[in-house]
Amino acid sequence: MTSTVLDIEKNAPISDVTVQIAHTDRGTYTNLNGVFTLENIPNDAVLILSKIGYETLTINAGDVDKFVYLSPEISTLNEVVIRSFSSSQVKRVIPDQIYYSQKDIEKLPFILGEKDVIKLIQYTPGVQQATEGQSGLLVRGGNGSMNLTFLDHIYLHNTAHLGGLFSAINSDFVESLEFSKAGFDAGYGGRLSSVTDIKTSKHTDSTYFNGSLGLLSSKLTGHVNINKKSSVLLSGRRTYLEVFKPFFGNDESVLGKNKNYFLYDFLTKYSLKLSDKNKIETTLYLTKDNFRDQTKGRNRKLEWGNFLLGATYTHKFSSNLSSQTTLSNSAYKFSFGDNDFPFDYSAKSEFEVLSLNHYFLYDSPEYVLKIGGTYNMNTLLPKRVNASIDNTPLEILNQDIYKYDDISLYGDLEFSIAPKLKAKTGLRLTTYLTKSNSLINRETLFSVEPRVSIRYKSKDNEAFKFSYQRLSQYLHQASVSSFSLPADFFVVSTEHIKPQVVNQFSLGYSYEENGLQLNSAVYYKNVDNYTEFENGSVNNLFANDIYEDMLVGQFDSYGFEASINKKINKFTAQGALTLSKTLAKFDEINNGDYFPTTFDRPLNINTIVHYRLNKKIEFGALFLFTSGQNYTRPRDIRIINERPILNFESKNASRFPNYHRLDLSCTYTFEKKGKWQSKLNLTLYNVYNNGNPFQIYFTTEGHTDDAFIEITENRDKLFPFLPTVNWLFSF
Repeated sequence: MTSTVLDIEKNAPISDVTVQIAHTDRGTYTNLNGVFTLENIPNDAVLILSKIGYETLTINAGDVDKFVYLSPEISTLNEVVIRSFSSSQVKRVIPDQIYYSQKDIEKLPFILGEKDVIKLIQYTPGVQQATEGQSGLLVRGGNGSMNLTFLDHIYLHNTAHLGGLFSAINSDFVESLEFSKAGFDAGYGGRLSSVTDIKTSKHTDSTYFNGSLGLLSSKLTGHVNINKKSSVLLSGRRTYLEVFKPFFGNDESVLGKNKNYFLYDFLTKYSLKLSDKNKIETTLYLTKDNFRDQTKGRNRKLEWGNFLLGATYTHKFSSNLSSQTTLSNSAYKFSFGDNDFPFDYSAKSEFEVLSLNHYFLYDSPEYVLKIGGTYNMNTLLPKRVNASIDNTPLEILNQDIYKYDDISLYGDLEFSIAPKLKAKTGLRLTTYLTKSNSLINRETLFSVEPRVSIRYKSKDNEAFKFSYQRLSQYLHQASVSSFSLPADFFVVSTEHIKPQVVNQFSLGYSYEENGLQLNSAVYYKNVDNYTEFENGSVNNLFANDIYEDMLVGQFDSYGFEASINKKINKFTAQGALTLSKTLAKFDEINNGDYFPTTFDRPLNINTIVHYRLNKKIEFGALFLFTSGQNYTRPRDIRIINERPILNFESKNASRFPNYHRLDLSCTYTFEKKGKWQSKLNLTLYNVYNNGNPFQIYFTTEGHTDDAFIEITENRDKLFPFLPTVNWLFSF
């Protein structure tokens, strides 16, 4: 095995660290770069890392990653050292790539008793919340479909729970998270904006539990040790907003009298060490959202959920060479229905991926080489609609299922060009094969995706970075922009709807010193073959051919990002600023002029503050401000040949109000009693009770016999000022 020992505070290599194999006379020392190597070490061997001035670390050999962190030993100060939220950028070759450990997540402020790992990404520059009520990501001008997320190497289609307070990921079972918005590893493909790689907790040698009980949700996570070679991770979470909404709800919020919402998610993971060089991990993950609104005779309903099942086999040939194989199945289903307009309708959409991925990794002090391949078998139902007008069914044809395969070969190489200059290059080759149905023919498409990242380290604490990447995406998302809910359809590329292609350039600067981290970047990205619905409206639900209303254009996104992190003893603060613009251009929309996309957010600011008063009491604060979402407002409904047709204003001419919110939290830690630990958290969500809209919907006045029906705009707010108490425990 080969690993690098770093100072957890400075993120700098530590030389002359003693690495001893417990109960033996074998061991070694780290070199000037903090690197140590031990050959032929069984995974259950115990390593003891020690150096004067640092706390001694005891760790199983099988749990040693590429980096191992030591904490400075503090004997004169009675305080807790708080690590900065963001990992060091100076040491990383890839710009804008962030790594978070469980310790980073623990320093997040509470949001209604939850510490949300996806929210942690949203607090970084260049990343914004999709809209109030969703925890999806908008990354550098891209829409939600352009993000790629993996949970234990399994594709996760949707990361959003409706409440916006929670993502689809329960942070209690997260071991680490790596997020990239430029310079992707060539092992990732098929998306244009970002990659989020989430790892759940590893094999444990002991059994312990942690969880929480609160006013809005409860959760429990168990790490169960079966024997020395196997363990099980179990985790579940459920909200029960319906129980407490009489105390906080009003007709304008999702807690209204005639509205109901709940979510749950469940994970189980089985880890088995077959031998010192072989292990297998199997993960099952389920999520579910359910929303009902029966206000004033409406019957709006939304449901969506993920199903993930996969197994990963890892084999170590030597301390430098290893391989990994993952077989997985991922399915997502979404459905919604309403009767707001002169017709009743319901629609559903489904997406499923059966995937096989294998790679070899050679990791040495001189270079890191990764070579592999991926095969995905995809099944997609863009939409299946049932609709009626005055109880007379509408005939909607050609709602076919689409099947396509993609096969990729990829390679990555990270190496030093000069003492201060390091590079990472990658290449991905993909073949895309569609299967014919009533709307598309069998087709074969190809893509070549180069990427390169360069870091120039001018000083030990200062670095300049550059990256370029060209990526292809064969899946298109077309949004119903008159809805603020996730009413999106996904379609496959064809001969006429070409794959989306992005060319992105990024230039960054990083500086770190004495607990201060400063990062900034400018970027430009151009996306060709970007698709939109011609109207972006509910009219598209009833189109017999979903491709008929789809238009192909492009969008350009550019921006400036900056973040600052400062730690002073018991006080930690983080701030992020994003200034950006995303403009789309279609020959058939707005007379061919540029217009802002639905996901254009010109200004985004957020601040996180954490203060530990003493060993028992800590405070947190979070402030968010972001520009509102663009949408297309319907003007009226005209009845033509007994069929309702909506007329709209110019594309995305309207914008939601700016979103802003302040949350405060206080946590009290009780004294530890044996193996039992607990905390009590009070969170004040939306302290000044700002009415951020959750959805904009439209009601009508008139009858289908009328030639003209007027439309009235209405807004639902999500959560008002909402205090909550959570009891957190572990044993």
